[in-house]
Amino acid sequence: MAILAVAIPILPGKLDAWKSVVLDQMTGENKTHTDMIRENAGVHERSFLQETPDGHLVILTFEGADPLAGWGKIMANLPPEFATAAMELHGLDVNEPPPPLPELIYDSKA
Repeated sequence: MAILAVAIPILPGKLDAWKSVVLDQMTGENKTHTDMIRENAGVHERSFLQETPDGHLVILTFEGADPLAGWGKIMANLPPEFATAAMELHGLDVNEPPPPLPELIYDSKA
């Protein structure tokens, strides 16, 4: 099984909005729907909130047969309000190609 990890900054001053708009939607009343989207994309997602001296990051991991394709399917099926939130909270335009993805530099099982 392959894995993809992505770190996405939360824009300054947007942490509380991120928690109410994104986190509450993903883990609250829409969790079943959120889980189904990941299942249909063929990935198991984990999300981490990382505090740094320069602000907060959301670290996402996607595991599956083709996690990059799965992430693409998730992005392609975002509701319009979530796409708007991605721009307002992360500066991420989901309609544009993603920024360069991280490079795997160490794997203890490889």
